[in-house]
Amino acid sequence: MSTSLFDFTTELAATTAKLSYAAKHEEEKEASIWWSVFDYIQVTLTIAGFLANILTLVTLVKSARRFSRLIKILLQHQSLVDACVCACATALILQPSMWLPGNAFGDHFVCYIWHGQAAYWGLVTLSTYNLVLIALERYLAICRPFAHTRCSDYSRKKLATYGAWLYVFCLFLTHGTYIQTRLTDGQCKSEYAFDGKWTKLYFTSFVIFTYITTYLIPALTMALLYSLVAHQLRKRKENTELGKSKTIDRATDQLTKTAVTVTIIFILSVGYDLHFYLLGYNHVIEYTFGSPEQKVGVFLSNLNSVANPLVYALLMPIYRKCVVETICPRRAKSEDADQASKSTSLRDLSNSVSNIA
Repeated sequence: MSTSLFDFTTELAATTAKLSYAAKHEEEKEASIWWSVFDYIQVTLTIAGFLANILTLVTLVKSARRFSRLIKILLQHQSLVDACVCACATALILQPSMWLPGNAFGDHFVCYIWHGQAAYWGLVTLSTYNLVLIALERYLAICRPFAHTRCSDYSRKKLATYGAWLYVFCLFLTHGTYIQTRLTDGQCKSEYAFDGKWTKLYFTSFVIFTYITTYLIPALTMALLYSLVAHQLRKRKENTELGKSKTIDRATDQLTKTAVTVTIIFILSVGYDLHFYLLGYNHVIEYTFGSPEQKVGVFLSNLNSVANPLVYALLMPIYRKCVVETICPRRAKSEDADQASKSTSLRDLSNSVSNIA
């Protein structure tokens, strides 16, 4: 009796374990399907963002005469960097997990720079500081026009030198990601490259450093500059002597509103992941690579680069016109001809009326 009862209990426990395992496996399978759909949506958006940023870059190059020299260079650079961010994000999602090229130099470079995502976050940081430069340009253009003129007269060589230093600076800010992967026995593993008590302390300090330098300082700097710009624009509207013309003021307002909108998107999107990154590594919350919070955070960081061309199209009529000229040059020429003929007709009508008077 007791033996049969024991056998029944054992069989019941085994059956329960099997059912529990099957249910857990089914849940994991369902979650995997949903994450696959999420990755598909993310890849679609990043490819669209890459193409939109390339279109923006070509448009700004072809329509350079419609923008001032300094803001034109900064917007072109923003589009180029955002296109690179979208390309990196697409490649990181579609690539085989921890793949390696199979040679010594390539394995080290791909494992530590690519799989460690130093290249990706270096580009995101570069995009961030280019937004800071755009905010500074708007401040100089509106609040310090003489200084803006002097900066606009800088040679290409000088601007290229400043750009190179910006790249070096952004790579330095993300240097800690170089040791988040380890190359052992021809395999790249998602673990710290070095062991020891100092590694944990180093990463805790590095995460705080990253949060301050790649998010907090840029966000506060842009908020300060745009608050000064908004104050100056209010003064200009109140005092007509500070204004130039309605056309120039309208163009300035559109460009400034576009820059402010892009900055707000940056604060909301990139800030999500960096807040979780900061709290996770300081053991306030649980934050691991591949977790839902981490995947959503990276998605929002990608969305920051995808959204910029859409913001330009929504808030800048001159940009929409330039895009039409880039895609359909014949249609743009015909519209310009029609507009010119309408202006000529109105001018002739005005002259006739004045002659009659």
